[in-house]
Amino acid sequence: MSTSESATPVYDVLIVGAGLAGLTLSQQLLDADPALRICLVHNRRFPNAEKVHKVGESTVEIGAYYLREIVGCGHHLEGDHLRKMGLRFIRTSQTGYREMGLPTYPYHRTYQIDRGRLENHLHERLIDRVTLLETMKAVDTVREEDAYRTCVRDQRGALSTLRSRWIVDASGRGRMLMRKFGLQTDTGIDHSAVWFRLAGKVDINAFMTSERDDDPFRAVPDRSASTTHFVGKGYWVWIIRLDETATSIGIVFDNTLHDLSAMSSHPLAMAWLARHEPRLHAYLEGEEFERLDFSMMRNYSYLASCFLSTDQWAVTGEAAGFVDPMYSNGIDLIGLTNTMITNAITGRCDRAEITRMNDLLRDVYHGFIATHRDSLRRFDEWDYLFVKSNWDTTFYFLFMCVLFMNGKFATLDFPHGIYALIKELYALHDEVMTCLRDPERMGRYDDLPDFISLVGSIQDYANRTIVSADRSDAAIIAKLEHNADILRHLAASILERKDFDVEFRAVFDRLDAGMGAAPAVRAA
Repeated sequence: MSTSESATPVYDVLIVGAGLAGLTLSQQLLDADPALRICLVHNRRFPNAEKVHKVGESTVEIGAYYLREIVGCGHHLEGDHLRKMGLRFIRTSQTGYREMGLPTYPYHRTYQIDRGRLENHLHERLIDRVTLLETMKAVDTVREEDAYRTCVRDQRGALSTLRSRWIVDASGRGRMLMRKFGLQTDTGIDHSAVWFRLAGKVDINAFMTSERDDDPFRAVPDRSASTTHFVGKGYWVWIIRLDETATSIGIVFDNTLHDLSAMSSHPLAMAWLARHEPRLHAYLEGEEFERLDFSMMRNYSYLASCFLSTDQWAVTGEAAGFVDPMYSNGIDLIGLTNTMITNAITGRCDRAEITRMNDLLRDVYHGFIATHRDSLRRFDEWDYLFVKSNWDTTFYFLFMCVLFMNGKFATLDFPHGIYALIKELYALHDEVMTCLRDPERMGRYDDLPDFISLVGSIQDYANRTIVSADRSDAAIIAKLEHNADILRHLAASILERKDFDVEFRAVFDRLDAGMGAAPAVRAA
């Protein structure tokens, strides 16, 4: 990569930030048009230290597919990162614990990733194809006729100017364009987080096991390969093993129920864990893990009001917004946004198409916002966690995963053609979320087992059937309409019949037996 500048060269695309969002966008753009002249302005220097302190250590299906199939990191992910055993939820009590998750790996491969290592790999792949200006900061940008003139400053304070046809902000929470254009909006998610990394493997099998015959996880040797969530009233604690030498631990909480000042340092966070998750705390203390780092973020959630402009600017990654770490959808949103940006830059889209892209991305983000707003207050209630996590994940698999992982987000025509269905499904999801926030409306599921395997559930079916052998538009439309019938049926089981605990497995049994059609929605 060149690190020198001639007098105000003109690039096709200037990307502010060479983190995961900027690097993956560069790769995607060059795959679409190898002739593009791309410059990245980065405020650090490569290579990153491995186990670098960044949010985004876990992938789910869309993000993993994006990195593997679209960005082309499949061999790197398989060889240098940890395969993930899905999501695992654990609710502890004084007398025992409850657990929900998988006893084996899910059908679609997902990963726990070391962000520093992944970004180094992407940097090496792009080394001869883009211009990188390291240890430099973009100060401001101004559009002049058909190009942006961007002022950048080096470590010594010297200023220089770059010109580009497009400018994309991938600067993370630097949010240069969000601040410049006044794009930031409130998501209504009142959550904060602290997190730290420990040297070593935090193994839940070492301190959270049972000998009960009804425990499907008692013989699973590697439960720590999951993204594990210890849950309680107003909070969840993540455990993400990155490899054999490092584990990430974080506390995410509702600001109305917990106080950041009570966990704003590593000693305070450990004291908080001693009060709320004493078994985890005792294990961590006994193992005497070396702490690698510590960070915190108050009121972390925000969103841009616009993602792309006909004035040829765009925002992606955390420069576009951050919703919530629950379900690890950050890399999903990078993939979805970068795909729209790639379409806009390489397709010379008109104003109407840019408007449709913004509308679609806004709908996607608002769907995730509905998922997480006021979501933690009942996390100590096993039935709430059961219904919510299974609805959320099944909705994700049957809807957005089908769209993206069958290539139907790559062009605007397909989602535009089914936009009425997209709006209907998001409205249905919002109605279910509203119901679950109200204990009286949700009702009770008091007979749930303490140990819930997701094998043989509707979530299992939804995961296994994401990708279609026939990816024609007609086939995927039929698949989405079929899945919409399933979601309507499941929503009725939550909103009306209050039998989601039965339908959780019964729908799987009917579909897996080869009925081929979604069950008819029964009257309440």
